[in-house]
Amino acid sequence: MKNYTMNISNYFILLLFSFFLFTSCNNGNSKLESSNREKHELAILSPETNNANNIIISPIQQNKDTRVVVSVDTDNITEENMYDYILFSDNRSGASEKPTNHVALVDKNMKIYWSGEAMDPESDVTVDIIEVYRKQEGGAVILDKVFRDTNQDGVVVGKIKNKKVQGFENYNIVIRVNTPSPQTFVIDPKIKMSGT
Repeated sequence: MKNYTMNISNYFILLLFSFFLFTSCNNGNSKLESSNREKHELAILSPETNNANNIIISPIQQNKDTRVVVSVDTDNITEENMYDYILFSDNRSGASEKPTNHVALVDKNMKIYWSGEAMDPESDVTVDIIEVYRKQEGGAVILDKVFRDTNQDGVVVGKIKNKKVQGFENYNIVIRVNTPSPQTFVIDPKIKMSGT
């Protein structure tokens, strides 16, 4: 009986030894494979190499809403000089020197928000966006619909179509400067879908 027990214990020890040997070999291979994989991933992403086998992968851009801010010099603006006292800027394409040159970049199936403000942060005069509408010769149709933001006074929202559209959409934006005698101005900037 003792001999039988000895054989089982020897077998058990041999089995444990094999298990640990197998595990340590696999861990070494995993580390080696991981190290090689990291080197290959770095080679693929490295822009310094000009090897034809290397591919440069660009990060996927996340679609986002566009926020256009119309800044007005409320002290000096008149109908005759409005193009000199209105500045358009947005979170996608920056600011434009002339408001009619402003092109807001938008993403499909997202929104564009238009809001107004006085250039002078100390001013008590507010600026509202009254309306945004497509010009008669509007070009590409990028806006799906336009509506007032129910959560913010003086803000208009545009819903962008859920498909890629080439070209520019020309639109009019109606701005009201809320001075004691309110003034209304109409400017005609553009919208363009990003990546087109």
